[in-house]
Amino acid sequence: MIAFNKWMACLGLAAMTLAPLSASAGPDGRVVVAQGVYPVSFDPHRDVTVPTINANANIYDALLARDSDLKIVPALAESQNRISDTVLELKLRKNVKFHNGDAFSAKDVKFSLDRVLNKEERSPQRGWINTVSSVDIVDDYTVRLTTSVPDPVLPARLTLINIVSKTYFDKVGLEGIAANPVGTGAYKVGKWVRGDFLDLDANENYWAGAPQVKKAQFRAIPDVAARIAALQAKNVDIITNLPPDYIAVIKKASGLQVASVPSARVLFFGLVNTAPGPLQDQRVRQAINHAVNVDEIVKSLLLDNGIRAGDVNGHILRLLGVDFKSKLYDYNPKKAKQLLAEAGFPNGFSIDMDTPNGRYLMDRDISQIVAAQLGEVGIKVNLKVHEWGNYAQMFTTHKVSPIYMLGWALPSMDPDQWATPQFGAGEPVSNFDDKEIQALVVEARQEMDADKRNKLYEKLNNMVHDKAAWLFMHQQIDLYGVNAKLDWKPRADESLRLADVKLR
Repeated sequence: MIAFNKWMACLGLAAMTLAPLSASAGPDGRVVVAQGVYPVSFDPHRDVTVPTINANANIYDALLARDSDLKIVPALAESQNRISDTVLELKLRKNVKFHNGDAFSAKDVKFSLDRVLNKEERSPQRGWINTVSSVDIVDDYTVRLTTSVPDPVLPARLTLINIVSKTYFDKVGLEGIAANPVGTGAYKVGKWVRGDFLDLDANENYWAGAPQVKKAQFRAIPDVAARIAALQAKNVDIITNLPPDYIAVIKKASGLQVASVPSARVLFFGLVNTAPGPLQDQRVRQAINHAVNVDEIVKSLLLDNGIRAGDVNGHILRLLGVDFKSKLYDYNPKKAKQLLAEAGFPNGFSIDMDTPNGRYLMDRDISQIVAAQLGEVGIKVNLKVHEWGNYAQMFTTHKVSPIYMLGWALPSMDPDQWATPQFGAGEPVSNFDDKEIQALVVEARQEMDADKRNKLYEKLNNMVHDKAAWLFMHQQIDLYGVNAKLDWKPRADESLRLADVKLR
């Protein structure tokens, strides 16, 4: 095997230079958050990616939310009551206004949930609540959700569905809500330029109290060096995905600090078995896992800012306090070659691989190393690098290459939100078809007993591992560069709620 440090040298990480920015990010005193990518859509029902969820969570509200301790708390719904295993009643908050003055009521909840559930709308969020068979208005401030099967985690998934104004939508339509979003959230939308920045101004009449930060901005800076330069120049105040080899640099810089937290995000390479090709053979997928030295990637590239993963949601079980240990593949190129030969590929094969650039911590660099190590066992990889906006459309419409990088996390913080989207039958982002896995996903999703449900997820995780449904990588440690003038702590769910930011 070619030495790992040779791949590091090829990537040129040690020689990374900082690119200058053309202009100040917040000339009017805005608190600026720089992500690697821009939100895909301001229509809150049109995307499932965290950068979009982060932006929209400041504009809109859901019925329920996760607090800083990741516990489910009231939001637009003041309370929830489980009438039966299949009926959930929600009492809604009164005297809430949308940014344009529309009054919030049950009709907006029904409209929003029905819109996500409508197959013709093709919302990628439909799988989050597709157990809901009806949304019924009891009165102006009470709704009942009936599910087709017992659904113990419906409240957790409702934390992800933002509520829009039916009156406003009826007036402006699909294009209007995306161009001029109106919610009930802590911030109103100001000026925005697609692909560049989104200005947010405090909603002084917010039902939970006006936020301290009055002006804020989400900015997209895909280039890592440019993000770091912007932070060092104090042109931005928070940057996501700080490279590990810049932790010491930022810590030593005047007025800057580093914030970190074990993330709910798991990074993996999807192995598509839904199209003809080598990846339909389980031995080939197992060979791919043996061919990649994940421990060394975590140690040398991420500087130990990652935790090995070997399944779909074991890391979430542990974050929620469940004692579960993931099975891991050992790095064994010899075994990888043996498995490839047994599968009928003694000389390997050629295959395409997709990766985003700037979305996840060191995403392109990780993909380059993985591609090189697969090449050492005879799997010749054609690596394709994509801008995030296009990539998000690719993986939600089954247009990815046979191998594709993805990092998965959703603020619901329930294990089902990893299992169902990735392995449920007919899901928009699922590219792995296995009836045994699908049956377990459904069984676990409907189990009302928490202990039994956790056991089902343990069984599911072991099955996903043994079938090598992914090239398993790691649970991400989220790293942020932060202006020391801010009093802010990162969350495991990656949520960037500006109302949580305080100025020192």
